[in-house]
Amino acid sequence: MIALKNDVAVSSGSACTTAAVLPSHVLKAVGLSDADTHSSMRIGIGRFTREDEVTRAADRMAEESTRLRGLRA
Repeated sequence: MIALKNDVAVSSGSACTTAAVLPSHVLKAVGLSDADTHSSMRIGIGRFTREDEVTRAADRMAEESTRLRGLRA
């Protein structure tokens, strides 16, 4: 999320997440593990969001994911 902060507006957890460090009950309800709920990102798309903006956000997330995975190797 930090790597995307200048390009894509994302937040952690679900829209219903409280300040508690507990896993989101919404994400748990859709079958995610505790680990997955803690590593999830929420992306908001509104009615005025254009397709090119979604594509650009997806491309940036893929780029950063690839870059960060390379740091682990």
